[in-house]
Amino acid sequence: MSAKRDREYEHQAIQPKARHSIHKTILEWFSSQHPGFLLDAPAGFGHLGMKLKEMGYTVTSGEINPEIFAVDDLECIYTDLNREIRAPDNSFDYICCVDGLEHMTDPYQAVKEFSRVLKPGGYGIFSIPNYSNIEKRIKFLLYGHLTKPPRLDLYLESGCNLFEFHNTPLTITQLDFIFAINNLEVADIKRNAPKLKQNILYPLVWMLKLVSRLSSEKSRKKHRTDLTLDDRVVMGGNNLIFVTRKRETPLVPA
Repeated sequence: MSAKRDREYEHQAIQPKARHSIHKTILEWFSSQHPGFLLDAPAGFGHLGMKLKEMGYTVTSGEINPEIFAVDDLECIYTDLNREIRAPDNSFDYICCVDGLEHMTDPYQAVKEFSRVLKPGGYGIFSIPNYSNIEKRIKFLLYGHLTKPPRLDLYLESGCNLFEFHNTPLTITQLDFIFAINNLEVADIKRNAPKLKQNILYPLVWMLKLVSRLSSEKSRKKHRTDLTLDDRVVMGGNNLIFVTRKRETPLVPA
């Protein structure tokens, strides 16, 4: 996806809080679905919910910092995803969590709540920074961290609000596990924008794939190379978008 396309919304009054191309990719997916009841949390400024309402979805917006919400004809309720979503079980046909899980101090609880309020067979859309691409892996080797180290001065400037920080940098295997124990199966993984400069690192990726192929099936399963060496992940850009579906028949007891 081009930089020009990523700037598509820059002149609109209500901007996406996340990367523009994330919203664009998500809206393209929703354009092919049948409208229904949808939870958008964290809602940010309300851009995504506004666009989805225009597409015919019945949108409920939730935000831990609701004073930033800027859409007049949508209600935004206070929602702390680390604790609970104030909605009955099986309330929504869709849930949307854009760049939210990495800000959680308890992403396990957040996904558990999302799954609880999602109807069986319903879809959950999650975008998250791609901490598993080859560039991030090399940076971790060099610097020892997946995301920028938190700073006390910035924490104080934020009003001591932890939700302003990336508290939980989730790798692909962790995220898949969190989805699985909450009866969400990954139906698709989408990339919002390519990271072309990573192509120079593809020989290294090819070597990793070769090592994996020469390893035993037991080793490949143990290290989940089906996920970690998936081109959408290892050669993916800054963000990944997961399309998950709640199982009709739970594998894990609620």
